[in-house]
Amino acid sequence: MRSCATGTLIAFALLLASCAGNDIGSAGSLTSEQKKSLRLASVTAESARDVTIGKEALDRIVRRITADIMAEAPNVFAAGASPDAPPALTMKLIFTDYDNGDHASRYERRNVGTTRIDADVLFIDESGKTVARTQVATHFGSGGDVGLTTNILNVEEDFEMAVARLIR
Repeated sequence: MRSCATGTLIAFALLLASCAGNDIGSAGSLTSEQKKSLRLASVTAESARDVTIGKEALDRIVRRITADIMAEAPNVFAAGASPDAPPALTMKLIFTDYDNGDHASRYERRNVGTTRIDADVLFIDESGKTVARTQVATHFGSGGDVGLTTNILNVEEDFEMAVARLIR
């Protein structure tokens, strides 16, 4: 019985240690072969029906993801590729969660206010067919001084880098 309680305690400690992080689901993601020949026409973003995110936030995220991708792999957006190159895909983000957390909880040192950004990232060909799909989630939770200084913009940066890494 004691070992069971110890195991539970260890599992709980590991859970708490992972309050911040990125979760990139792998089902249906781009294969290594697709990544080698990947060409993007554009990056777009929208929100799911029940998610509130402003147009300026969507535009900001798309702009920064595009810049991150161009810094990591400048040829992905290359125009005038050879005729035998695969057709360019559109990277479409559909936000399924965009929440700055409970601001009041972040003021209390004991509580955690969780900031969450989740999106389905679709790679869509010219005919509108989804070629690959990946989920990206970035969550941050903390209270006290760290919670007060962390906001959705800080978490957006981590999210954007995680999305840009999908093409590597």
